[in-house]
Amino acid sequence: MAIQNGVIKIKGKLGDLVAYERNGKYVMRQNVSDKKQSENSKKSSRDFGSASKTAAQLRKAFAPLVEFYGNDGLVNRLNKQLVAIFNTIPPEHTGKKRLADGNIALLKGFEFNKSRPFEEVFRSLPTLQIEPGGLVKLIIPKKKTSELIKPHPKAVRACLQVRGFHFDLGESEEYEIIKIKDLIIHLDQGQFPKTVLPIKLDHDGDKALVIVMGIRFNIGGSGYSGDKKYFVCKITHALHLKDGIVIDFVAQPGKKAVIADEEEGLSWVVED
Repeated sequence: MAIQNGVIKIKGKLGDLVAYERNGKYVMRQNVSDKKQSENSKKSSRDFGSASKTAAQLRKAFAPLVEFYGNDGLVNRLNKQLVAIFNTIPPEHTGKKRLADGNIALLKGFEFNKSRPFEEVFRSLPTLQIEPGGLVKLIIPKKKTSELIKPHPKAVRACLQVRGFHFDLGESEEYEIIKIKDLIIHLDQGQFPKTVLPIKLDHDGDKALVIVMGIRFNIGGSGYSGDKKYFVCKITHALHLKDGIVIDFVAQPGKKAVIADEEEGLSWVVED
């Protein structure tokens, strides 16, 4: 059993390595100890490192939202989610697993603040529309404001915050953090108009696009509410794109059992 001393702490299982918290310390153990499994442990450890590195990149990209909306368990929960994605990659890739080979869509729905689901406050998630030429549109539909948002009882305005992370899944690991101005919604307006956010991106090659949305409420002279029930944030979209086309993850089918050829000859018959 080894104690994790790094800044980034990991919890979860990957290959034959298990990382967990024990008596306030983060430790890692190996299920078996023979030489072959020791090699597998090294490979699994590399995959753990890749998963935690990706989680750290996401936290950096969404740092302002993490700081405001994230609760104490966000780091470990996000690491665990990335490990789950890496576990969707076939075992023959152990030691060289890449995010591009996993089910990136598993990031969708990740809540920064577990105290309350995002949709209980912002009731109509925007749609994401990908158009030719690298244009992406985030569209909030026309709705009654009261149907779109469930506000803090004392709120006068809602502040919708959106941020994106667009990154290369290849060797270059280049990325773009998409910064977007806050959208202020006045809660006394009866109708919220259809609102579109156009984003121009370079879709050439293997890319991932992750969109995070958060909403908080201004309660007048007191500033923003600190009530956890009324500041919520989640990953609303997580896509794998290949030259601008959404790539759906296809799980590798399990290995089929090999059925031996049926032996020739007469068969027994069971009678009552």
